[in-house]
Amino acid sequence: MSDDHTTDGIVDDYSPDDYILLTDGGEPECYKEALTHDQQDEWLKAMHEEMQSLHENHTYDLVNLPKGRRALKNKWVYRLKTEENNSKPRFKARLVVKGFS
Repeated sequence: MSDDHTTDGIVDDYSPDDYILLTDGGEPECYKEALTHDQQDEWLKAMHEEMQSLHENHTYDLVNLPKGRRALKNKWVYRLKTEENNSKPRFKARLVVKGFS
C-alpha cells in the first residue's frame, strides 16, 4: 500500500498536515481578529465610521424583537483600499447580513 493520500479520487503526495494557508495578513477575517490586529485602532475607527453611516442614512431602526422571531445574523467584512494618488491605504469595514447573496 502506498503512502500517497487520496482526495476525491486524486492521488496527493502530501498529507493534509503538510498544507498551510497563506494570506497577506493585511485584512482581518473576523471581528475577533480585527481586535487583535496590528492596526486595531484603524479597524475600530473603520467600524465606527460604518455604524455612524448606517445610523445617519436611517438604514435600520432599533426595535424590540417580536416574540418567536430571530434576528438576522451579520458579520464584519474588512478591506484595505488603495488609491492611485495616495500611498497610504484606507481601512474600510462593512457590516453585512449573513446568508444572503
